[in-house]
Amino acid sequence: MSLPPQFTGEPASVGARLAAFSIDVVILVIVGVVAWLLSGSPLFGLFLTAEAVLALWILQARTGVGPGKAMLGLRVARLDAPYSPGAGRSFVRGSLVALGGLVFAAGAWVVEGTAASDRSGLRRSWADKAAQTVVVAVPRRPRAERGRGRKGAASGVYSVPSPTIIARPWTPAAVPADKSRGATAADAAGPPPAAPWGSPLTLAPAPTAPADLGNTDQPVRPTGAVPLVAAEGADEALSGELLLIFDTGQRAQLPVPVAVNLGRNPEQTEATDAVLVVHDPDSSVSKTHLRLEHDRSGTWVTDAGSTNGTELIDDDGDARTLSPYVRTYVDDDTRIRIGNRVFTVSRLIGDLS
Repeated sequence: MSLPPQFTGEPASVGARLAAFSIDVVILVIVGVVAWLLSGSPLFGLFLTAEAVLALWILQARTGVGPGKAMLGLRVARLDAPYSPGAGRSFVRGSLVALGGLVFAAGAWVVEGTAASDRSGLRRSWADKAAQTVVVAVPRRPRAERGRGRKGAASGVYSVPSPTIIARPWTPAAVPADKSRGATAADAAGPPPAAPWGSPLTLAPAPTAPADLGNTDQPVRPTGAVPLVAAEGADEALSGELLLIFDTGQRAQLPVPVAVNLGRNPEQTEATDAVLVVHDPDSSVSKTHLRLEHDRSGTWVTDAGSTNGTELIDDDGDARTLSPYVRTYVDDDTRIRIGNRVFTVSRLIGDLS
């Protein structure tokens, strides 16, 4: 048995689980001992330790991680979907581990270690089976994408002005499964015909005058996937803006061409990237969750190795989970889910001055 296809990563090893649990216990002990020494009251130390346990429970319920799991790249998720476990599942899971600790000192580690006896291949402990959860080892970002773009990230956050003229989205006709719908042309007359996946795309000339983007002197560099063949006049700059509307009511308006990283506290991948902080009351969005690019070839998204994954939802409500770090083309009428948040992308056209 393996994880459902919508999960990113694989079941965590027993050694990593025990190490993460040990880190959490050490932190709780340090909190209690320090409070005891500073106050001179063991009762206050126990009280503060209980408060730390409560905070750890809330953190795991909302995000699926504690200090130990965050350090080792592990996450507790619901068994049926790659989402945070929630308060109920976290309470059941934590209670069973705590009860194991009351039997004898090492009982909590024994409960965690029962994951080794799980014959399903998911390495679920007794507590996981009771709470219907699973511990997942989340893949880390490639080395080339780590540690870049910290400086100046805040300068790429855009304000959210009111939209002006919103282009009506078009719904492409159905095509065979082994075909691609092709890139969206800038011509407002309608969509281009479908082309076989992987074939070069011919781009139509821009219909309007160039807009002063003002945020970069360099063109947006595509990161792979589909080769592009520029048509005559394709060197003219794009005009218009992208409007992102989230299910929380958050709206962001971005000039095109644009490359923007979205997340809870996103970082730039390239020096010219924009960043957009996603308001997420559920804390289901990763720090840098998704990269969105829009240029003459259309709109592209790349999951940045997020914890809760990224899905494309079509008109029929069918969702397709994206593989991490794979650049994927997005049709105009597609909804995008990152964690528990859903947003749509619309192209704004007209006089942007």
